[in-house]
Amino acid sequence: MAPLTPSPKPWLGHPPGLFLLFLVEMWERFSYYGMRGFLVLYLTTSPHGMADAVRPAHQPPGFNPGRGWGDAEATVLYGWYTGLVYLTPILGGLIADRWIGTHRSMVTGGIIIALGHVLLALSGLGELAHNAPGMALFVGGLAMVVIGTGHFKPTVSVMVGQLYGADDPRRDGAFTIFYMGINLGAFLCGFVCGTLAERVGWHWGFGSAALGMLGGLALYVALRPRYLADIGLPPGDKGRWAPWFIPAALVLSALVALAFHRGALSWLNTALMAQLGHTRVIVLLAAAVLALAAWFVKAQQPQDRGPVATIFIFTFFNAFFWVAFEQAGSSINLFTDRHTDRFLASYQVPTTWFQSINAGLIFLMAPGFAALWTALGRRGHNPGQPVKIAMGLLLLGLGFLFMAWAGYVARDGVAKAGMSLVVLTYFWHTVGELCLSPTGLSYVTRTAPKRFLSLLMGIWFISSFLAGLGGGMVASKVEAVARGEIGLPWRFGGQADFYFLFVVTSVGAGIVILALSPLLNRLNPPPGPRTPGNLNG
Repeated sequence: MAPLTPSPKPWLGHPPGLFLLFLVEMWERFSYYGMRGFLVLYLTTSPHGMADAVRPAHQPPGFNPGRGWGDAEATVLYGWYTGLVYLTPILGGLIADRWIGTHRSMVTGGIIIALGHVLLALSGLGELAHNAPGMALFVGGLAMVVIGTGHFKPTVSVMVGQLYGADDPRRDGAFTIFYMGINLGAFLCGFVCGTLAERVGWHWGFGSAALGMLGGLALYVALRPRYLADIGLPPGDKGRWAPWFIPAALVLSALVALAFHRGALSWLNTALMAQLGHTRVIVLLAAAVLALAAWFVKAQQPQDRGPVATIFIFTFFNAFFWVAFEQAGSSINLFTDRHTDRFLASYQVPTTWFQSINAGLIFLMAPGFAALWTALGRRGHNPGQPVKIAMGLLLLGLGFLFMAWAGYVARDGVAKAGMSLVVLTYFWHTVGELCLSPTGLSYVTRTAPKRFLSLLMGIWFISSFLAGLGGGMVASKVEAVARGEIGLPWRFGGQADFYFLFVVTSVGAGIVILALSPLLNRLNPPPGPRTPGNLNG
């Protein structure tokens, strides 16, 4: 069936609806990454205000009070939050497909996200900024953002695809443009939400994230009839159910807030971590996952077993990569705030600005990488997916080498590391991400059997959930490692030991998958005749 393409004249060779979806996704990512960039900073700042070491010179003592959480508590909450925003889109995509359609799911999700950010801002008014009910309201706001993202995230990219026929040669270019929109929003947010949060007040930052989401949503609603026509509408009258998901999100978030206020969430988290601390439980869980994966692979048609097996293996290494990469918003963010010399002459660079480095580099370099893979493919030198994943992991390890260097410089708690070390960390992490992440998504969509494509993409995103959660849990151990309470084979001092752990594990994982690449390539040989220079062979 031909796509329901709107009639307006193309812009730059693409339907103008693409650029509308670009802007909507840009503002949604602006709101998400804007809040994510200072979440841990807000939670760990003293209720009496920012410490003198990180407080802007023009602000008085007691400026910008936070919640006074310990680093371990804050990074665990960060881990749950960043993990769940990758888990709920699986359910949100199902709701969109079965009941309300992608258009109404996106609008519903945007409204819920904006309401969540409003709750985060309200939790800082008056006495709520200091008391337990205010903190419960804050957690309820986080739950709203997670639920809204579940509705929003899986639908926009689907609508981009609906603008083009299955064989339309413009599809890849369209998704490149769309991907740049994601990173443009993530780049801008640090300079707006982050600056307001650090220099004016945390809850001004939360409020600006809400305005970003509402602005993008208003733009979409105003221009959609002209540029998107009936793209994303469900058949019949299924869309009538959409408004009910907003009060449902409010009720569910209120229950989460109540559970937090009563201590139920803390008890559940402690119990879960206690169980995961037992080696026997970890071994049993790993064995169960391996058994399910093996059963699923065996249930495939003979020609699909090899490709599906490689997807499961790559999913494991994908999770391994993101556990380390997600330190950006937690342990590296705190290190940048406390142990990095952020002065340029007499100006102190806000901590949250560093969160924009990754997105800005992706925006600049992604088109070049896309052109690079294409050019290598024409010459028969395009690396196979195992090599690209290995490159991603090795470059990730290289980035953490600079972070370990920074930790060594600041090991006495008095000296501070230079900003260049943090910037170099983010640079190499971004290059690694461009080798691994876009190519991994492309590999799954190209390789998975059509009847199981949605399921295998869901499994890929579940790995991101586990990585986000795992990254927060690992970040909670940084002080214990720095103090020597958790012993490691090396002892450089301070947080250098913690960050060198990621050098070892990332490089080690990269070497492992590089060694396995001949076997993995045999499981899923490249299409067409091989050439001597093709690394897939």
